[in-house]
Amino acid sequence: MKYAGYVGAAAVGVLLLVLFAMALPAAAARARTGLDRRSDALCGALEPTPDNPTLGSFPASAPDFTLKDYAGRSVTLSQLRGNVVLVNFWATWCKTCVVEMPSMERMVAHMQGKPFRLLAVSIDDDWPTVRKFFEHGTDLDVLLDADKEVPKAYGTSKFPESFIVDKTGTIRYYVVSDRDWTRPAIEACLDSLAD
Repeated sequence: MKYAGYVGAAAVGVLLLVLFAMALPAAAARARTGLDRRSDALCGALEPTPDNPTLGSFPASAPDFTLKDYAGRSVTLSQLRGNVVLVNFWATWCKTCVVEMPSMERMVAHMQGKPFRLLAVSIDDDWPTVRKFFEHGTDLDVLLDADKEVPKAYGTSKFPESFIVDKTGTIRYYVVSDRDWTRPAIEACLDSLAD
């Protein structure tokens, strides 16, 4: 009789554990949906464009790429998973890009220590032009795509254009033209994605 009680209790315990395990994915999905909705509400301040001609509507999978930085090191987008990544396409000859760049530098300084990276992808012809633009240095991760292949993959035709890629490698927001990236509402958006 005593063993039957133990067996019964063990069976109930196993059943509860199985039911919990079955409910966990649905609960996690609901939590993720809640976080996505929170981010969507906060990121409205970006005034994102809902789609582009190459990638379609967002969210969408971010095309992977590898480009060189100032020091000649390769930077691959997919290797930055786990971070929110702002991919910004710009050029030194683009007047609105020049206006936007100081706010990006301040944002990067403010986001230090958080799971965030900004990849400033220059479409200039060469490094000397880019280095002259940042003659006093910069904390930005500046990459060069003189062949302009990566902007083509992203359907970028106007500069600056920015893509906010979440921790899973999904483009969540697409922004055409310049923004003041130091606005508290935009910081709240990026923080919500980094959570």
